[in-house]
Amino acid sequence: MSSSTRIHRKDARERRERLITAAVDLFGSEGFDVPLEKIASRAGVSRPTLYRNFPNRETIIAIVQQVHLERVQECVAQWADRDDAFLLAIDMMAEKTLSSGGFEKLLASRNNPEAHTEIFVSGVTSILSEPLERAKAAGLVRKDFDISQVGVVILMLSGGALARTNGDRPVLVMARDLLTTGLAPR
Repeated sequence: MSSSTRIHRKDARERRERLITAAVDLFGSEGFDVPLEKIASRAGVSRPTLYRNFPNRETIIAIVQQVHLERVQECVAQWADRDDAFLLAIDMMAEKTLSSGGFEKLLASRNNPEAHTEIFVSGVTSILSEPLERAKAAGLVRKDFDISQVGVVILMLSGGALARTNGDRPVLVMARDLLTTGLAPR
């Protein structure tokens, strides 16, 4: 392989990474309906470069979701020795959803293909299955809670946290306490 080919491939990888970073940032701050041209501009590339890497919005959404799944996986791996890793992951995802306004954007966006939601929930389910079993064994989560309900749990926490505070206590903390009480063994 010639050095010019290696440089070209490296440049192409760097442009793709900039596009992914821009998409993660802009989807997080503006929602799934952000103009694709804005993603290209933020990444410092042309529209044809964007479309060469990602032929459509659905492809970009899938990549962004994969980035988020990888972040969840990394955190769960860091908590591998903790019985409460499942609850920590739920908290982290709910906080991320809240801080990015993702819950509100998800409700407002009618263009978000349902298949992407299913893929994301499937990924989270796979990542959190073992930590959930550990939490159950440690008595932190009730035995009848099924991993298929994890998407509902995240939405419950995120939705409950739309109101930022209730006096001195953040609503997200209150929502998590209520949820944890509901998940706790009887």
